Amino acid sequence: MPVKCTRKFSKKNKKYGLSRLVSTFDYLHKKDKKDYFIEEPNFKLPWNRTHYKKTWAEVEETIHEVGSIYTIQGFDLNYVGLILGPSVSYNFEKDELEIIAANYKDSEAFKAREDIPVNQIEEVKIQIILNSINVLMKRGIHGLYIYATDPKLRQKLDSLND
Repeated sequence: MPVKCTRKFSKKNKKYGLSRLVSTFDYLHKKDKKDYFIEEPNFKLPWNRTHYKKTWAEVEETIHEVGSIYTIQGFDLNYVGLILGPSVSYNFEKDELEIIAANYKDSEAFKAREDIPVNQIEEVKIQIILNSINVLMKRGIHGLYIYATDPKLRQKLDSLND
């Protein structure tokens, strides 16, 4: 997400309130109270910090952070800026989204479960990622901005704006 877009999104927050950036869980984040960053060309912001006493989205300083599925689930915002990270691509031959589960960093979501047959694990991982994208995309009441880190997906999204 270019810096210019981040500034524009911050203006949305000043004008309408409750506007936040969120991302697919494609970047390292641990619960050790250290800062972890989402880094892309011309973009670097910390993942949501966990030391707040209020709900993450209600803390004004979090406009300078990026939320995850865990900090935003069940919370309605006015505007959402969604970063689709490296686990989300586009397959032009099939004309469909392509999920690359190996790029998803949420190890908690993929904990081994005995009720899932081994031959279905990859399919379940893809469904977990798609479900998280669904939740993230539905948080904005008045609008959603999407940035794809994958060049193929970004090209496809740009073509939809023509």
